[in-house]
Amino acid sequence: MLLKMKLIIKILLTSFILISCKNNIKKEFYYPYHFEFSDTENYQLIDFKTFESFSKLIDSLEILKYHGKEAYFKIETDNTKYNILVSTTFGNGPPILLKFKNILSVSCDSILKRKKHHISYLKKILSKDLKNSGEYSQYSDSPEKHVVSLTCEIDELEYLILKVSNVFNEIQEESTDSLKLNIFLNKRMELFPKPPKI
Repeated sequence: MLLKMKLIIKILLTSFILISCKNNIKKEFYYPYHFEFSDTENYQLIDFKTFESFSKLIDSLEILKYHGKEAYFKIETDNTKYNILVSTTFGNGPPILLKFKNILSVSCDSILKRKKHHISYLKKILSKDLKNSGEYSQYSDSPEKHVVSLTCEIDELEYLILKVSNVFNEIQEESTDSLKLNIFLNKRMELFPKPPKI
């Protein structure tokens, strides 16, 4: 009887340890891709929470880019780590030329894709952009060329990155294709130009 009781206690303790270890395992995500983080000498970790304004953060990103470097952020929640390469359109050389259809501008309460939408449409529009592959002219040419352009206050940035990243993860889980999340930070939302008058 005593031997049986010891065996039950061992099994319960082992089960408890395994369950608590499993609960402590963190998921880790890399954007745009994990392999992009292998070139660490050209990347610099930036703690965006130390900046007094979003504008100053973008100025810092532009200076880094001017010197041939890229910035990345690390964000940790209770059970997830996010590693995000971020960029901006200015830096060394002329600004990056992006087609407007390849840009999805996102702020805390709205998104801009040809017209303004409530933030609740983020998954629907981001999914159409990422899965379009040039089929429809109003959406992105491909996931490789697609850019999510974030504009917000510095104290809203973590919330916005996590929102976009989690929506992207949901879309990726539902997709059979390998998708890419390119995040740019900009001081203003991209405005879609009006069509020329004929």
